[in-house]
Amino acid sequence: MGFRGVRLVLTSAALGALFVAGTASAEPTAADRETARSLMTEARELRDKGHLQDALKRFKAADDIMRVPTTGLELARTQATMGLLLEARDTIANIRKTPSSPNDPEPFKDARAKMEELDTSLETRIPALTIVVQGAAEGETPTIVVDGAQLPAAVTGLPRRVNAGRHTIVVRTPTTQGEQTVDVKEGEQKEVQVTVSAGAKTPDTTPPDGETSQTQPEHPSEPSGPTSHSPTALTFVGIGVGGAGLIAGTITGLLSMSKTSALKNECPDSHCTSAHNGLSDYNSASSLATISDVGFIVAGVGAALAVTTLILGHETSDASASHAPEASPPADAPPAAGADSPASQSRLRVIPWIGFGSAGVSGVF
Repeated sequence: MGFRGVRLVLTSAALGALFVAGTASAEPTAADRETARSLMTEARELRDKGHLQDALKRFKAADDIMRVPTTGLELARTQATMGLLLEARDTIANIRKTPSSPNDPEPFKDARAKMEELDTSLETRIPALTIVVQGAAEGETPTIVVDGAQLPAAVTGLPRRVNAGRHTIVVRTPTTQGEQTVDVKEGEQKEVQVTVSAGAKTPDTTPPDGETSQTQPEHPSEPSGPTSHSPTALTFVGIGVGGAGLIAGTITGLLSMSKTSALKNECPDSHCTSAHNGLSDYNSASSLATISDVGFIVAGVGAALAVTTLILGHETSDASASHAPEASPPADAPPAAGADSPASQSRLRVIPWIGFGSAGVSGVF
């Protein structure tokens, strides 16, 4: 044998070894087989209880592990029970890809025979839809979408195998669109006509150039009246409170300073104790000083309130400007009923008051 023959033999042996190793590595392990058996048992129990979705999940997992006729048969049976006829036939087709062997165990042979029977019954149960497009312009090739999946152009006008139930068909061309919803039963062969038109396309809600789409309010707000910075009742309240606080703070402050000056002779080094006669005067001076501080704080708050009302102002009604002044009644005419006398129409009066250890303000409206 020459060198080339030896090299060919070695290459063939290497390829064979790789094939054997690959086949061995694809074989399920003991853990895989035990898991598949457990999944099959659980799936059968769930299917008997009517929990088909959970059973289908476990049958599918077991078949993915083993890929044998027994797991494939149970998966296809469950899919057919749930109305997944196309998926059941696809499962059977995958099992057929695995060639049978004379050494197969009897359960495998029995499963293959039952799968053939199931496949024959499924073939007659699967319905089909033939979609006919109407209204498309000459030369336009329609795009057909069934349940979200686009059909190949080659099957246009030919029967489309589907599961029984409701299906949504959308047909689009470059200029038109149409949609149709249809229900189909098992074994039914139905022709569906979908008419496309330009009006069926989704309208463009984009406003023209230069225009904006805005929602107008149902009740447009009325223009507010002019703003006036004249004093209001709140302004006078602020002035009154501020004035009362200023007066109270000034008087009590002066009294506190007077008593403090008198204590310089009675309390040496500005320190009074119970042994000095000026202790009571010292306490009184401290209280007056505290009241004076509070009075000045109140004065600041009142002044701030008055200034704020003048700066912000208030809205005034312009009704009087839009109406002509009413004619004045004769001088000797009696006042109208309900009319207030000049005395009763007096303006706001604010009167501050001061007491011992307190201060405040009163007003007449």
